[in-house]
Amino acid sequence: MNFLFAVIIGAVIGAAGGFALKSRQANALWMAPALAVAGALVAAVLALLFGDDRQYGWKEILLQIVLAIAGVAVTYYLGTRKPADTAATPAP
Repeated sequence: MNFLFAVIIGAVIGAAGGFALKSRQANALWMAPALAVAGALVAAVLALLFGDDRQYGWKEILLQIVLAIAGVAVTYYLGTRKPADTAATPAP
């Protein structure tokens, strides 16, 4: 059940983040929800690995929200970084 809530939390936060980043980046609309859902699912797996007794509590919800926001932040970072300068290397 907590994996279902992880997908829902990630989708909601990712959609909000994707729409917020839409004007800055073209790929934010699909990448932000995908990375946010992945982050929330990682949080659910971490909670399961570190002794979750299958009670869906506020700690797991908070971890899912934080990792979903981190997924949106990664989307922002990937969209704002500049490509490497290849003009500095001499051509053969």
